[in-house]
Amino acid sequence: MRLLKKIPMFIFIAINLLFVVAMIFCVYTSTLPPQLHPRLSYFGLMFPVFLVINLFFVLFWLVFKWKCMIVPVAGLLLCAQSIRTYYPLNVPVNPPEGCIKVLSYNVMHFGDHKNGSWEENPIVQYLRKSEADLICLQEATHSKVNEVFATLEDVYPYCSIERGPDSFVAFLSKYPILFSQKIEYESINNCSIVHEVAIGTDTIIVINNHLESYRLSPEDKEDYRSIIRNYKHPEENDSETKYKSLTEKLSMHDSIRGIQTDSVAKFIDRNKHRRMIVCGDFNSSPISYTHHRLTQYLNDAYTQSGNGSGTSYNQSGMYFRIDNILVSPNITAYGAMVDKSIKTSDHYPIFCFLKLKDE
Repeated sequence: MRLLKKIPMFIFIAINLLFVVAMIFCVYTSTLPPQLHPRLSYFGLMFPVFLVINLFFVLFWLVFKWKCMIVPVAGLLLCAQSIRTYYPLNVPVNPPEGCIKVLSYNVMHFGDHKNGSWEENPIVQYLRKSEADLICLQEATHSKVNEVFATLEDVYPYCSIERGPDSFVAFLSKYPILFSQKIEYESINNCSIVHEVAIGTDTIIVINNHLESYRLSPEDKEDYRSIIRNYKHPEENDSETKYKSLTEKLSMHDSIRGIQTDSVAKFIDRNKHRRMIVCGDFNSSPISYTHHRLTQYLNDAYTQSGNGSGTSYNQSGMYFRIDNILVSPNITAYGAMVDKSIKTSDHYPIFCFLKLKDE
């Protein structure tokens, strides 16, 4: 009889163990090259779900059987580094004198600007008032893109633009740009551009990236929301078919992004003795191969000095921090923040203050 009373408790422990393993599995799969393991590449997107469930179990066991808290707590400790990456908590520190401000922003074609002067465009106004020293822009596409940057020339006298068939990336600087070059990888819509910038007696490498996106259509995004809403009743929305279609798209684009990531990582490795800032729209969450691979060499400025999830993509019910600023170990980040004050693009800008360490 006593054993029968314990059976429900054993069931809850087993369920909790399952979610602990699932959370650890998400972290593990984010270390695997997606081009070699495409079917495992997108599990990192589920990390926040399993994290929340395990936090719920901590509260559950605290109320009903505190000794069993060891199960979720052990899982959380094993994933502590990934939890900090996904949701950092830092004591705010004022940036010291001599910092430079770096801003990265996917401008979504400048909010599809149609009317009025460029000076009146909300994104152009935002950039002008940002007081950033270095600005990396993605999806800076417009038929009159030269006019856009002409309006900012008095603030940012140095500008480099990489034109693609479908998108531009642009780099604006208050400091001289010594040269720019493209990191070679096959892509029609994406690119990674290296800039060498002279700041006083120092030279810094800045890499502006727009990596492969999932290219989900509005129908795909609605399918995603439908699957989440009706996960208990898959027969109501043909969830299995939708899930299969979505995962095939996720796997394919993860694989392409994985190859791009490796190309960027190889360049970083060859120049790891240099001061370096790597910015851009990575189109992948903090628990992903791209983030894992690049932070083998660099520090995430947001993890170092930001707070909270820092969601930078803000539409379609798919909320992740996919915009990043990474820095080499000889640079310290302060006050990293995703700025939600401007909603013209489908991304929020991310910025931070950087202090060059004495070498």
